[in-house]
Amino acid sequence: MRIGVVGGGIAGLRSAMLLERAGHQVTVFEARDRVGGRLLTVERGDGWYEGGGEWIDADHHRVLGLMREFGIAPERSSQWPGLVVCKGEFALEDSVWPDAAQDSEAVHLEAVRLIGEVNTGKDPGSDGDLGDFLDRVCQSERGRWWAEATSRSDEGDDTGRIGFRGWLRGYEHYLDREAGDMSLYRIGGGGGRLCALMAQRLADVRTGWEVSGIDPKTGGVDFYDHQPEVFDRVVVALPSLWAEFRVGMVEFTGAQMGRAIKVVLEFDRPWWKEKGWSGRMICDLPVQQTWDIGRGGLHALGCYICGDEAAKLGQDAVGAALESIVKIHPEASRGFLGGAVHDWPNEKGIDGAFPSIRQGEFEKWEQGRQPWEKLHFAGDWACDWIGFIEGALESAERVAAEIGPAPGSRGYRLSAC
Repeated sequence: MRIGVVGGGIAGLRSAMLLERAGHQVTVFEARDRVGGRLLTVERGDGWYEGGGEWIDADHHRVLGLMREFGIAPERSSQWPGLVVCKGEFALEDSVWPDAAQDSEAVHLEAVRLIGEVNTGKDPGSDGDLGDFLDRVCQSERGRWWAEATSRSDEGDDTGRIGFRGWLRGYEHYLDREAGDMSLYRIGGGGGRLCALMAQRLADVRTGWEVSGIDPKTGGVDFYDHQPEVFDRVVVALPSLWAEFRVGMVEFTGAQMGRAIKVVLEFDRPWWKEKGWSGRMICDLPVQQTWDIGRGGLHALGCYICGDEAAKLGQDAVGAALESIVKIHPEASRGFLGGAVHDWPNEKGIDGAFPSIRQGEFEKWEQGRQPWEKLHFAGDWACDWIGFIEGALESAERVAAEIGPAPGSRGYRLSAC
């Protein structure tokens, strides 16, 4: 079949690779002048950093398998456990204050109990937001802050905007993990570079082709500056909000994009290493979270700001992030070279950092990733590993299985399985 893939992020590129392998003729359309989407490797002098998706967990076997396929070794992180700062008091991630640890354990046990009920067919109750659940379970002010801080980092937004059923579904992935398994690896050489290598293996990748609409009945794809084309099948590999817009449906995905921005602060030396600190920190200041983001010869801290705070700061976040760090580490003011903001919520065609399932729309999300007429849906919203690079690859495997091999072809084998 002749298949069009709309979106040249890692989900679209992987879908195209698997479908070509299965004997189909595939064309990838990407609106930007580069592939990768929210995987963006930024070159800075003798080094680089990831402006978008970055972390690979220990159980993200699809991503690790894809790296092996391209001969790329994962880069192991050694930043955990990080520093935790709340109201001027200090702790470490693996030994937080007793009240915070107690509430964290209570959240975990209640989530496990509810997951067990769901898996035996019981209704977990009203699909409120995650914040309501944390309010109910946490008993201390500091414990509630700790639950908010860690959940906000995972979900990319304030917990009052995160649907509880979707969060519970995702939390099930964490049950068999050990401490430190999260954010254990990064893609060797950068995620953006990996996507460029993926594109080189494909027969037809067209950058600068912005889609204006898709007809699910005919497989027709319209473009702003090019003639329309018609395909036997179309893979829509766009962020959830843009998938809704381009297909012409209203809120069919049940997913939303999180308000999270990434700030990068560059220094003339790694002063955090000089003081014996890895650079990883979660705190109650506007910066919210930091880590050592520089690779190669780049000395830089990455800063994560989510939710209302991200919406308020926007492009002014560099100063707020540096000021926050200086309050805790005064030496940060010396040797500061400059900063950059990757404001994904205001990036055209993306509108957010990564997705979560909207409150009360869990069933809509489950239905929204199913094939519709000649359309198939891929992306980090259309998967069980929602919001992860692993999920984007998971969705590509599902799409390839839905479409199946071309008649007479030998099919394909998934290297990560």
